[in-house]
Amino acid sequence: MSQQQPTTAGAESRRKADSSIPTERSPRELHFTQEVIDTAQHYGWQPFHLRDRESAAIVRGRGFPDLVLFREDQLIIAELKRDESSQLSADQVGWLNAFRQHVPAYEWRPRDWDEIEKVLRHGGVVQSDGKTPPSGRRHLGTNQIPRNFHSVIQGLAETIEDKEFDRGDRSRLRRMDPDNPDTAAFWRLLVRAGMPEDPDISKWGLIIHGMALMSHGAELAHNPRISIGRALYQGGGQRVPFYSEKRLSTLLAARDPTLHRLLARLFRMLSAEGCAFNWFEMTRFILYEGYDEGGADQIRVEIAREYYRTERQNTPSE
Repeated sequence: MSQQQPTTAGAESRRKADSSIPTERSPRELHFTQEVIDTAQHYGWQPFHLRDRESAAIVRGRGFPDLVLFREDQLIIAELKRDESSQLSADQVGWLNAFRQHVPAYEWRPRDWDEIEKVLRHGGVVQSDGKTPPSGRRHLGTNQIPRNFHSVIQGLAETIEDKEFDRGDRSRLRRMDPDNPDTAAFWRLLVRAGMPEDPDISKWGLIIHGMALMSHGAELAHNPRISIGRALYQGGGQRVPFYSEKRLSTLLAARDPTLHRLLARLFRMLSAEGCAFNWFEMTRFILYEGYDEGGADQIRVEIAREYYRTERQNTPSE
């Protein structure tokens, strides 16, 4: 029996329906989405559902919100839009209105950062009856993370590396004592980058000092594709391991001033090799230390995991 061929009208209808499902999100929208997720995680939320290209047509109905977050007994729904011009579809409006009867549900754009941070810090409001969920517990270290974290770190790395950046300022950033920054270049970078209200100056001093040390003209000190653990093992590729197991163990066990001293030394070693690594990861490690030990320990585990994974990749099989 021959299969019935779809009618032209039916095919056209399906093409229109398919075109309403985004197949790929723009870098701008993905960047905004990632910043919202990072901010949420810093306040203790976990993503229960995140719409992505692969799952868009499988696990959600058309128009289902981009983000579902949970924290203890709280739930938040959010539809994320990258700019002022993009409009909600009828399906998106329908989903949000349905959710708003029971849980906090929002439409968020980059201009809504004040509301985003307030909601993620204190919890949302069920808009149909005005009930406010109980405030979530305050998570240590959240006040140290810029809300636009990725753009701050990327911007710092690009500014320090830029050929227009004053060479004298770059040299002063490399020479300064991270615990007591004494150069105007540091304060200019700190203010322009958009720091949190109460930044830990010695930690940001170490971050900017390290970026300046590792900026070497050929490429950025920041390379999100190279983990810290991988960089520690392979260094510049001349000899492996570049950073010995003993040094790694000492670094991972260090806390507070000792950790800062070892990291400053590490940045100089990697600079001499012309190395780059993921400064998103390193910045979180530095900022979490002493504020969010759980977060800092997770990064320690990841550093060790990537170090030994790179070791296995560089060990000939018997």
